[in-house]
Amino acid sequence: MKNNYLFKRVSFCVVLILLSYYQLFSQHTFSIVAVDPATGEIGSAGATCLDIDDLGGEEGALVVSDIILGTGAINTQSAFTFAAQAQARARMEAGDSPAQILAWLNANDGGHQSRQYAIVDLIGSVGGTPRTAGFTGSSNGGYANHIVGPNYAIAGNILMSQDVLDDMETNFVNTSGTLADKLMAALQGAKRIGAQTSCSSNQTSSKSAYLRVAKVEDLYTNYGHLTVDLNVSKTNFAEDPIDVLQTTYDFYLNNPGFTCPNTVNTYPYTESFEGGIGLWEQNDNDLSHIGNTDFDWVLNSGGTPTSNTGPSGANDGNDYLYTEASGANVGNPTKRAVLNSPCFDFTSFSGAPILDFDYHMFGTNIGNMSVRVNDGAGWETIWLVQGNQGNQWNTATIYLEDYLGQTIQIRLDSTTGVGFRGDVAIDNVSITSGALSTDDVSLSNVEIYPNPAQDQLTIKTKSPGTIDKIELFDILGKKLMTRSINATHTENTISLNNFTNGLYIMKIYHEDRVLDIKKVLIDK
Repeated sequence: MKNNYLFKRVSFCVVLILLSYYQLFSQHTFSIVAVDPATGEIGSAGATCLDIDDLGGEEGALVVSDIILGTGAINTQSAFTFAAQAQARARMEAGDSPAQILAWLNANDGGHQSRQYAIVDLIGSVGGTPRTAGFTGSSNGGYANHIVGPNYAIAGNILMSQDVLDDMETNFVNTSGTLADKLMAALQGAKRIGAQTSCSSNQTSSKSAYLRVAKVEDLYTNYGHLTVDLNVSKTNFAEDPIDVLQTTYDFYLNNPGFTCPNTVNTYPYTESFEGGIGLWEQNDNDLSHIGNTDFDWVLNSGGTPTSNTGPSGANDGNDYLYTEASGANVGNPTKRAVLNSPCFDFTSFSGAPILDFDYHMFGTNIGNMSVRVNDGAGWETIWLVQGNQGNQWNTATIYLEDYLGQTIQIRLDSTTGVGFRGDVAIDNVSITSGALSTDDVSLSNVEIYPNPAQDQLTIKTKSPGTIDKIELFDILGKKLMTRSINATHTENTISLNNFTNGLYIMKIYHEDRVLDIKKVLIDK
């Protein structure tokens, strides 16, 4: 995990529930969830005979997937609703095992017999113990069943036969490599014309497919922000989405780095998008979804065309960039616009590089805005804010000193919400130099232990006075605790007695500056 950036909010795709988006989808799906105890990775993959058009702009099979960082994954399918998915997630976040989650749903969900679930968790993260469960309700259509293994669960409905599930399991178990390799192989095991019988006339196994894997260092589970987050939301007639997903996955494996036509090595650097996008480029080549409507940042001055969303004008100069969210399956939902920066060469940079930019996120259907960085090893989301931030320009300040001595590329990445009042705007980008303090350098010696923790957590620093305050947040960004740190001690202990099991985020401060972000897993 990269340190020393301004942490804004951790939030998940399930936040759509809060936007009253409760459509019912019959997800004719085959899917798998799995964990890798050796690496702590959590993954999910699936396909369905529904695409983005069939679902009114929703991202195809991806909708069934719900990964809870640091804990596990749940695929909710068949008579899918966001409400049912939210109930299952809430039980996992409360510490229920997969079997307990199913028992609770059976007792409390009136539509339980119409649904399918594949659930897995990993207690203790790396080296922990997987727990799995599956469920197929008696009211599922066509041939429906599930398979539960030691670290995976597979489920499918409206299938041509049990062979679809059996072949998924065989490929998953017998494939070597990473968890993503094994999940991709499981989907290939299912691929045959009419794997879901409703897709026989399309001459494919399905019409959309996805592959998602979260690593322990991932901070955000929003679509497109996991380490592996690939989605094929639509394909042509007789074009199987599993094959398209395989091609996309192969591209991901073979192209972890970046390609920049321009490199900046003179600072301070500024770009205010006056009359154009300068050295930046619209990215249309390797987004995490394929077969979707092209969606770009738009140059604008004055207000955006839709009332009650977007800014009334630029924050610097006359022009700015924004995402036009109007039009179902055109501007929303989950339409992703990505702007690629030139490369920034920090090999001779003096001081600590700081990225600043202005952003405007006003409207009842705002999605998210993020910053991603690639240092040659792959894209990592280091900052993300979601939802309505008010009718004003805000400024993001992100410390990039972890990349000193390197050349990097940056992406400004925004995904629209579920409606047309979701215009997001950016302006006034700069990279300047800040001082490298002794406190910053010493942060590599800040330790927290034990982690996973039970009833208390110790924070240890190399010398007194390095930090003065910590804050603890839940995984959705709600502040739960603020504690002052005794400046005369190198070790301080905080009580966790009032906290339930789950993943938390700790912000570490010195003189009101956020110096570090750490994950804390509580497992009592």
